[in-house]
Amino acid sequence: MNTIGIIAEYNPFHKGHAHQLQELRRAYPDATLLIVMSGDFVQRGTPAIFSKFHRAQWAIMGGADIVFELPSMFAVSSAEYFASGGVRLLHALGCDAISFGASHTDVEELVSIAKVLDHPSTQESLRTLLGQGYSYSTALRKAIQLYHSTNTSLNTDNSFGQNSESNIISETKQPSSGNNSLEKSNHMSMLNTDPNIILGIEYIRALHRYHIELDIIPVKRTSSHHNPTLGDSFPSGTALRNAIYASKPTSSSLSRSHNILQMSDTSYAPCASLEDDASRLLDKLAIDSTASLGTHVSNWYHYFPPMVAPLAMDIVESNYYATLERYYDMIHLTSRVATKEDLQTLHDMSDGLEDAWLTASTLSSWEQARESLKSKRYTYARLDRLATYSLFRRTQEMFQDCHQQGPTYGRLLAFNDRGRQYLKGKRSSIPIVQKWAPFCQQATGITKVLCEQDQLASRLWRLTIDNPRYRDSHYDYTTSPMYVQSL
Repeated sequence: MNTIGIIAEYNPFHKGHAHQLQELRRAYPDATLLIVMSGDFVQRGTPAIFSKFHRAQWAIMGGADIVFELPSMFAVSSAEYFASGGVRLLHALGCDAISFGASHTDVEELVSIAKVLDHPSTQESLRTLLGQGYSYSTALRKAIQLYHSTNTSLNTDNSFGQNSESNIISETKQPSSGNNSLEKSNHMSMLNTDPNIILGIEYIRALHRYHIELDIIPVKRTSSHHNPTLGDSFPSGTALRNAIYASKPTSSSLSRSHNILQMSDTSYAPCASLEDDASRLLDKLAIDSTASLGTHVSNWYHYFPPMVAPLAMDIVESNYYATLERYYDMIHLTSRVATKEDLQTLHDMSDGLEDAWLTASTLSSWEQARESLKSKRYTYARLDRLATYSLFRRTQEMFQDCHQQGPTYGRLLAFNDRGRQYLKGKRSSIPIVQKWAPFCQQATGITKVLCEQDQLASRLWRLTIDNPRYRDSHYDYTTSPMYVQSL
């Protein structure tokens, strides 16, 4: 196994992510762990809390070997398009396998669900249910139920790629399905108890759709991906972001942050040097990496890997992170100045939603507008993505052209020594971009569109930062790929 690919957001990178990388390293010590990561905006349609360069750096420190950016055209999309963009980029970068976290890790079961979902009758049911206003995850579960109620057998040939028991890293193994009733029970149990497994199934569907053969390596997930509160040793990104937002720097922290700002380059946020001794930094910040995990928001840094925690502390103390309040104001301004014709051209704007959108824009805030637009058909996630499409001026035509073409480059964000060896091996079938500005200047066609969307995403992300010192728009051009020396 030469190169194992992971599609991630790392929003932010925490101990759960480090655990997945450590498990892969234990099972495949000689493999290159390659990450395709969302940039400054994430799949749900909101700005990432920390910059893509910091998140990529921390991923390398946590066990990855090389990190590439998933272009925002694919990163800010529904689960199906997010997965297909990520899988196609992993393939183009020369990966041999794909790994993802899941509470259920039986590859045969996951492939079986993907096959049911791809069946024409399931797709027809899914379209009907979506048209009736159900969310994608609810419609998917109902469509699979309808499939099993009308079919008595299921072909379980393994045609989605090369998979074997040796590809599975898990604590337990689900029994293989032997009949339709057992398959129905297993399928619905998996989907009902772990909604996030849908993304893993979408990865498998993308492998089949684009005839890509990658080994499938699920890693056992032991925590809830969307748990809103801290408590488990492996937190959810949602809980960790909430805790960071809720924490307030002390007066001494503000003073220290001011001193750091005085001597820092504003194109890159202040953070501890990678050459500093980790234990000294942990002592300085009064972080005990072996302490029991608390639920108080002031202890959020306990959920980061020990080497990463001091760097995250410095950045938070410097207020170099995106705030949803500033972003929501940007969305509301865009909605106020938009016309009905503007909204009608946007990807995923349908069923007369543009009229309701314009009405909602007259309310006092985007939070109120968002609440008024929420319905069975329009989930918060879909509304958040639509809001980002309006900000990015992402039309239906633009979206379709880019997704038909797929990723056309791999922008390098961070790497270590093993990652450097990967680069020397030239496994990629698309350009690997290390110098961003000249590449964008020379880009044409779909590549130019993808570059422009990425540039816009980074410029807008900078405007969401809490600290005004970091709101300039140049950092995407002035920050080079980050080399992290292997320990």
